[in-house]
Amino acid sequence: MNKTFKLKSLLLSMVVAGAATASIAPTVAQAEVSYNAGASNFYLWRGQDISLGNAVITGGVDYVHDSGLYVGAWTSSEKTSTEFDLYAGYGYSDGDFSANVAYWAYFYPGDGIGSEFSRGGNVDGDVSFISEYELSASYADFSGTIMIDTEDTDLRYYSLNYALGDFGLHAGLYDLGDDDYTHFGVSYAATDSLSFTVSKAQGDGLASPADEKPLINVSYSFPL
Repeated sequence: MNKTFKLKSLLLSMVVAGAATASIAPTVAQAEVSYNAGASNFYLWRGQDISLGNAVITGGVDYVHDSGLYVGAWTSSEKTSTEFDLYAGYGYSDGDFSANVAYWAYFYPGDGIGSEFSRGGNVDGDVSFISEYELSASYADFSGTIMIDTEDTDLRYYSLNYALGDFGLHAGLYDLGDDDYTHFGVSYAATDSLSFTVSKAQGDGLASPADEKPLINVSYSFPL
């Protein structure tokens, strides 16, 4: 996703994009509330375009306590609906090392398509619901994340990332049980707000062979 959290994720800090996608342990300094808003030419999530080429607007709010505990909410437009996310976790950092554990809940009211790409979740009336556990860690410029579906723990997403100045390298594997797919990305942060990502996915776990085409994502974070 390109989900633009101020509470940066390990996944997205390397892809330099918003959701969510995708989390780095928050900086443990003092309790604070932060807000974020952004726009992207499409919703890039785990190597896939889940807004089907439609531009998206995102926004969220985070509360980080000086103990390392945090909670947040985030939302994004999709093709014809909206996604709402809630998350909570604990982050720890010591010098170049940081670690994070978190719980994520994704809600897709109406005919939101995001849940279709996850191959999981529950449907209650007109709302699709997915939840995941997150385990992540980073050291210096390297980081890694494991996302585990709470309903079917065989559904897992793994990512590895490396930062090189304004560039980021990313590799992801989405294990969907019987199928899986991989994706690779290179990102460039042109400014503190503007970033570009080139992503390529491949594998039987994609919704269709057409999803293997390279994607170029442009995202902008509004200063708040």
